[in-house]
Amino acid sequence: MRKFLDSLYLGAAWLGAFAVFAICAIMMAQAALRLNGTLLRGADDVTAWVCAAAAFLPLAATFKRGELVRMGIIVERFSDRTARWIELVALALCTAFGAYLAYWLCNMVYESFIFDERGQGLLPIPIWIPQVPVAIGAIVLAIAVVDEFFRVASGLVPTYVQQVRDRHAAGDYSGEV
Repeated sequence: MRKFLDSLYLGAAWLGAFAVFAICAIMMAQAALRLNGTLLRGADDVTAWVCAAAAFLPLAATFKRGELVRMGIIVERFSDRTARWIELVALALCTAFGAYLAYWLCNMVYESFIFDERGQGLLPIPIWIPQVPVAIGAIVLAIAVVDEFFRVASGLVPTYVQQVRDRHAAGDYSGEV
């Protein structure tokens, strides 16, 4: 199960990276075609949709690596036992929020599909298509938060804390402010 979950987080991150590459490719194609006096119709619409995918798909991997903003500086001031309880409460709240977010994003995709909602820009494609990666990213994030909750509840150090400790042990403080 651990291998599957880690692969899920990594796969979503790679899809997010591909989305960033797609944004670059679309923008470069748009610039190159503009030199010839040609327009790449709908490029702005597609870029906006892919930006949403690029933002949501890698959230779970970012969370697991300890690269999302968190209140570690405050939690670290408490004893290990108290810090564990603070982490559990925070993860429980994040689980509720993540499930809520995933539910409503999936509901948004469903309603867009049922009502055959179309893009309002130059490309009138069904809007549920670009919404799906956003919902998938939210689902994977919710799974990652639940995964961390059970990890901490079983007495283990949170993955995001261990990842930061490992980077610091290797001399990498690049993510620190």
